[in-house]
Amino acid sequence: MKNSWTLLLTMLVCLSCGIDSDVLNYSSSTPIDEGLDILLLYPLNNTEVKDGTSISATESRLIFEWTNNGENDFSPYNLELVNLSNNDTVIYESVETMSAINLLRDVNYSWTVTGISNSKSETWLFYNIGPDYESNSPLPAIAISPVSGASISQTSTAVNLIWESEDGDDDIIGYDLYFGETEEPALLVSEITTSRYNDIPVEAGKTYYWKIVTKDSVGNESTSEVFNFSVG
Repeated sequence: MKNSWTLLLTMLVCLSCGIDSDVLNYSSSTPIDEGLDILLLYPLNNTEVKDGTSISATESRLIFEWTNNGENDFSPYNLELVNLSNNDTVIYESVETMSAINLLRDVNYSWTVTGISNSKSETWLFYNIGPDYESNSPLPAIAISPVSGASISQTSTAVNLIWESEDGDDDIIGYDLYFGETEEPALLVSEITTSRYNDIPVEAGKTYYWKIVTKDSVGNESTSEVFNFSVG
């Protein structure tokens, strides 16, 4: 009888060990967060991001990447990007597990991805620094009207000055106009936002000189040659 009880106790212990082992195996193969169908890859969570492509002094372009947690395809995806400085939120749609997005520099962002069948990812945070940016200075302005050396009608009592300037970064923000009767004209008006200035008084028989200083958004400047025209 004693032997029978011993055998029964041994069997119960063995069965108990088997159950514990199965639970252990199951828990070790289960993701920590079982609700995540989409895994974010890049940009990494809680990092400063210096990668991407330079667009301007204030913007860069970054490729966001993620993957499916398993064999299911949850496309199309919605990537939700939040500017944490002002809470502006933009949704980007993608059928691929990546999306190229323009970002502001020196801004904290959060991002998360959702897909079909209520699939979702974690929300990750990052600070966008962007790659090193090399700015181009504006090209010196050229006179469009009147062209340098021109003679305008002696009956003219005012002149409209028109010029043109280019910048490889396309970030010209304004112009300073120098104008007068000497070959080193004085500043007439600053911070002009268009490439023309109208109704400048002139007199017959006089020669006038003018030049343009072109400014861009990062502080670069260029100065044109001194143009001239005569009245009559």
